[in-house]
Amino acid sequence: MCQILLIGHGKMGSALAKGWIKDDSKYKISIIEKEKILFDYKKFTNVKLYKNFNEFFSENKRIDFVVLAIKPQQLNDIKNYILKIENKKTVFISILAGKSINWFKENISNEIKIVRAMPNLPASISRGVTAIYCSNSISPNEKLIIEELLLSIGTISFVSKEEQIDLITAISGSGPAYFFYLTEVLTEIAIDLGISKNDAINFAKNTFIGSASLLDSEKSNDVISLRKNVTSPGGTTEAALKILINEDEGLKVILKKAVLNAISRAYELKN
Repeated sequence: MCQILLIGHGKMGSALAKGWIKDDSKYKISIIEKEKILFDYKKFTNVKLYKNFNEFFSENKRIDFVVLAIKPQQLNDIKNYILKIENKKTVFISILAGKSINWFKENISNEIKIVRAMPNLPASISRGVTAIYCSNSISPNEKLIIEELLLSIGTISFVSKEEQIDLITAISGSGPAYFFYLTEVLTEIAIDLGISKNDAINFAKNTFIGSASLLDSEKSNDVISLRKNVTSPGGTTEAALKILINEDEGLKVILKKAVLNAISRAYELKN
């Protein structure tokens, strides 16, 4: 049975744990989380909760995979415990923004088996998308297990360069916030124009949900054709898009600035 240690049980950590326990025969899961865990794991015989590392080490010796699901700034606080875990066989999966492979090599061990992954918030309902970068030390069999672990929260994509993780963080990692904010703004505009709050929320939210479902149902994923299907020549949608598609100050210009700012922040965290 594969031994997994999950460090952190926030939004991403809890999503991963709940994805793994769907098949209680494959993994023995240990979770370290100092805060109270509300989800009831007692009915799962392969899951054990620990409040701290000392509790965990008193009962466990062998660890196959360690998943780091804490905040990046907490990593220095647990560095000594990671040093205690690290060996030539244990694989570490980090979902921490801005912490590079080199950070782990310089601060833990030059031979550490390390993987970087960046899931996004829809992972909490098993609809996430996760970018994965594996260092050269990861074997094909280990890569298969990593793939299986992260498929439990949605779709995955392996990237060939570590730098792409920071770029994807700004697209899919932060992307749900862009979507939610767009829904928020459209709701506020509807209210400003005299629509009731409940109706504004209903129309804005379900317009996006319906549109996302329609895109999901299209095998071609041709968003341009879908957009054109809504846009009648000389109609109201075309009038709106003339503002949004403006090359100098339209939505693409604003979003690109936002994405580049997120990438810049990822580099700051790395340093």
